Amino acid sequence: MKQKESIYRRVGDLVVKMDVESKDSTSRVLGSIFIALSGFILYLDKALVLFGYEFNVPQKFLEKNIDFQFFFWLLCQTVSPLFLVAGGIFRTYKLAYLIPIYCYTLQIYFILFDNKLVDDDYIIIYSVGTALLIYLVIYGIKYLLHYLFQRKIASIKKELKAKVKNA
Repeated sequence: MKQKESIYRRVGDLVVKMDVESKDSTSRVLGSIFIALSGFILYLDKALVLFGYEFNVPQKFLEKNIDFQFFFWLLCQTVSPLFLVAGGIFRTYKLAYLIPIYCYTLQIYFILFDNKLVDDDYIIIYSVGTALLIYLVIYGIKYLLHYLFQRKIASIKKELKAKVKNA
């Protein structure tokens, strides 16, 4: 009877260990969401204007003839690095960094090589590219989680077989 109790305790310890690691995966997914949002919000101004949503711009910006779209773009440029930092704290999946890299690369291209002052013509490139990258990141994270889970199950089975054999 004593051997069975110790085996049950060992199995319980392994389950607790696995639960702690699944919480780690949850935080990594949350971090990846923050990283993806850091790139996505760079073009949120275009989506808001497309759907006709606006809010009041502070007076000091209106006095400088800055419209809602440009004001919101400035706001998002300021907030985006904060999302990057927050996501990095959670040990994010590196795959998620593709989204802000893509978005910032498009912005650098627009600023350096395009003669237009407003990048509204790029909305198709922004939305299609970002959507594809978000899909790739979600699929990649799902694959990684499944792979890590299967590896963990195999590891636990191996440990249980060894412990049962030694018991």
